Amino acid sequence: MKEQPFESHEHDLVGYAALDLKSGPEAFLSAVFPNYNPGRFVPVAIKVAFGKDHLTIALYAHAAGEKPATGQELPVKKFKGVLDMDVFATYVKHFSVSFSNDQFDMEQMRVTNR
Repeated sequence: MKEQPFESHEHDLVGYAALDLKSGPEAFLSAVFPNYNPGRFVPVAIKVAFGKDHLTIALYAHAAGEKPATGQELPVKKFKGVLDMDVFATYVKHFSVSFSNDQFDMEQMRVTNR
């Protein structure tokens, strides 16, 4: 079995994202990944990578019904698909992302100039 860590280091900025889908995650995931079966897998993470003319979408899903021991690694299966940006947009109700550097904890940030 090929193992791949989910990386968030070695980047200039990392952050948080929010994505709301028009028809919910199951409709989106089933359309993008034909071999994804929502009865067999539970979505853990979705990674969206911007290319020149398209998006690469990766789904990391855990086998349904399997519970890892507390503190243990969570094994996931990776599904990968490519979408044109306009096709992705047809599924999206709202998308926002915030990036930060490692100097500050975004969870402690409070906006004061209201």
